[in-house]
Amino acid sequence: MMKMEHYWYWLCNIEGVGRKTINKLICELGSPREIYKENDEIIFEIIGAANHRASIDEYVRSKDELRIIRDYGKLENYGITFIHPDLDIYPEKLKDIPDPPYGLYLKGKLPDENACVVAIIGARNSTHYGREMARYFGRELSREGVVVISGLARGIDGMAHRGALEAEAYTLGVLGCGIDMVYPEENYDLYMKMEAVGGIVSESNVGVKPYAALFPQRNRIISGLADGILVIEATKKSGTFITVDQGLEQGKEIFALPGRILDEKSMGCNNLIKMGAHIVTDVSDITEILCGRSLADEKTDGEKLVMDFNRRKNLLAPAEKIVYSVLSVEPKYIDDIIRETRLSPGDVCMYINELYLSGYINEPARNYYSVKI
Repeated sequence: MMKMEHYWYWLCNIEGVGRKTINKLICELGSPREIYKENDEIIFEIIGAANHRASIDEYVRSKDELRIIRDYGKLENYGITFIHPDLDIYPEKLKDIPDPPYGLYLKGKLPDENACVVAIIGARNSTHYGREMARYFGRELSREGVVVISGLARGIDGMAHRGALEAEAYTLGVLGCGIDMVYPEENYDLYMKMEAVGGIVSESNVGVKPYAALFPQRNRIISGLADGILVIEATKKSGTFITVDQGLEQGKEIFALPGRILDEKSMGCNNLIKMGAHIVTDVSDITEILCGRSLADEKTDGEKLVMDFNRRKNLLAPAEKIVYSVLSVEPKYIDDIIRETRLSPGDVCMYINELYLSGYINEPARNYYSVKI
């Protein structure tokens, strides 16, 4: 026997029936149960499918009670929760957006409704600096009790999630594909960690492959769940602005990390700041506006990073300190390190290896090194 969740699941998975049609049916007939039990001819009249035999046939085939119950049951076997608007756990924030989802697939858990939530977004093809800043803000915002959400994509998204996990905090990823799909594949380890200690949510059922049209739809959920949106890096015509525009339409606060004026990857952020986005150089720039509180430590993030750099440097042996001192967040090639330190290539390679094994530095590309923040 079908229950309310089965009717919602059926309505969200009829081939060729999208959110606009679902909204029209609900406005006309009420609940999914009433839609399911309504005469097919009336349904076709409402959705304008009377002259489209393929649509009629698909709708009729979809009303297979045993298959609906069986497919819904598979979700539980996969550890997936199906969330619909009649459930108490359906996010209140999504009810207020112009085009709310009628069904969500969840692994893990959703963020607390009362939590302050920040979406950290930016370029997939990001710079090393951008990735490190995403990781830094993901980590430091999480330490302040702010929930970090993003799209679990390559580049800025993934690094923001990794930063939150470094703080041993909850983080939510919103997918633009089926809930069981890891995209990109390089984020498989991240996906598994977030499933265990955070949350992964999608509007798409199991098996739906990623394609371009799904990502703008995904982005409205990211912005809808957030209280504010932080853009780390974006080109002048970045797809990131789809999320920003949706956030503005939803009444969200927009934040942007400033960048160098000649850096193509920062042009989008600099333009956002020109247009009125909040400039961010410190975690407190976000927490003061969204959470109504200042951080207890009056030092800026930049000052704290410099202090941490100097503290770590002072723990090193003299020769290691020389090598560490010429490095920064921007990766530096080994030949440049040798030239600037005036040490022998053998010694530099030995000290670089020791610093790397001790967790002081990163190697983002072969023979390029940067300090770990």
